[in-house]
Amino acid sequence: MWDFIKENGQAFKTGIAIMFAIVAFVLLYLAYKYEKRTKNGVSPVKKMAATSILATLSIILYYFIKIPINLILPFMPGFFDIHFSSVPIYIGGFMFGPLTGALITVLRMLAKLPGTSTAGVGELADFIIGLMTVLVSSFIYHRHKTKKGSIVSLASSVGVWVIVALIANWLFILPFYITLFSFETVYAMLAIIPGITRDNYMLYYLLIAVIPFNLIISSLNSLITFLVYKRVSIAYDNFGFFENQVKKEIDNNKE
Repeated sequence: MWDFIKENGQAFKTGIAIMFAIVAFVLLYLAYKYEKRTKNGVSPVKKMAATSILATLSIILYYFIKIPINLILPFMPGFFDIHFSSVPIYIGGFMFGPLTGALITVLRMLAKLPGTSTAGVGELADFIIGLMTVLVSSFIYHRHKTKKGSIVSLASSVGVWVIVALIANWLFILPFYITLFSFETVYAMLAIIPGITRDNYMLYYLLIAVIPFNLIISSLNSLITFLVYKRVSIAYDNFGFFENQVKKEIDNNKE
């Protein structure tokens, strides 16, 4: 199967890229229709403030809170870092809808681009992964706003994350690095992977590095979201309560 894919690699890559573009466009369109239809009486100013806070948290977590994966799994390449910047994205999607989650993903990518060390390729990959996971998880959660629904949605985000990361690394991330730095330089970084050779480097990189790493990082982001979302949601609702109390006091004073 792998040999067949390698022989027809360009056709596979083109087909998958087109399919991803179509799926992303459809999901974004549905997200726009959903949030336009279900505003749920949310104050636009309050929503904007919460979205800004979540986007800022996502950017901070993306830039400053990172754990090199090879501290946990020594056979992993050193350029893999665990970060938790998807947690605010998931929370925004759960609170307001998939389009808001997608917006936070865009803001995170734009904030990271000025400091990129990958000519924007790493940021593009994170954007695609973040976009697909928050759209899918938010749609599922908003159809089933229960504890079970949140578990299913976050478990789905793990599956989507791993699949999208697998395809993105095969499609353009690793080929870009090979083009930018040369095959020998990239292979030297991958040589830590057990059993890897110049003939099987792509397969071993995907199976032994990409899948385990993204399974770990996606599971951690989903677990943290599950643990903190309800508390964040309650805090947001309480903020609305205090906001209404202040408005009432102002109105009473005017009378």
